[in-house]
Amino acid sequence: MRHRDFAAFIWPSALAMLLFIALPIVSVFVQSMFVEHEQVLVTVENCGPFGCTDETKVDTEATRVLREEEPLGRFNAFGTYLNRSHLAVEEIAEILESSNGFVDVVTRIYNLPFYKALSFTLVYTFLVTPLAMIAGFAVALGVNSVPRLFRGPIIFLSLLPYIVTPLLGSLILFWMINSDGIIGTTLQWLFNDPELSLKASPVRRGSRSSPTERGIWRPSPSWSSMPVCRPCRWTRWNPP
Repeated sequence: MRHRDFAAFIWPSALAMLLFIALPIVSVFVQSMFVEHEQVLVTVENCGPFGCTDETKVDTEATRVLREEEPLGRFNAFGTYLNRSHLAVEEIAEILESSNGFVDVVTRIYNLPFYKALSFTLVYTFLVTPLAMIAGFAVALGVNSVPRLFRGPIIFLSLLPYIVTPLLGSLILFWMINSDGIIGTTLQWLFNDPELSLKASPVRRGSRSSPTERGIWRPSPSWSSMPVCRPCRWTRWNPP
């Protein structure tokens, strides 16, 4: 392919990636270096029949002028990344200095917002994909073992989680984990606890397990589409 043809073929995609991917990332990074201006406060003396008192109020005009002069806000560098809502560097240093052991350190760090979300993301990543592959492989083996006459309807049923829309699938899973649903009822029977409810769990296990179950349930049919071959017979190739 000539260089001119290659350039004509690739430049629309490259331009779109630059405009809609690269530039927004740079813009977000630059904006993350700034935070909103604080309101300008002024102290005024308010005098009345019973004497004078000092009152603090917001100077709306000065605040407006400040925001117009510096629309990005005040420069905060990496403070947004290091505050308690994100990496929480100071909080982690304090936890390490005043901890009572490894378990206490892990528990207190887990209570920080960013690390709680990160832990769930890691669990979801390293749990959903392997289990979805295993479930899909099991479905493929099951479909491959049934008589050929029934394979069509069974394949259709096995693909339902992948065909239905995410909203409908979420509602189905929501009903299944309900105390009257098949998952909720099964857990009550296994643990011999008629009051057990994933939704009412004080540690919110239901709200955290639901996305994981949904992530395993929906893509498993796509993994089952992988070919399942019967044991192959290896033959020796004799060159002419």
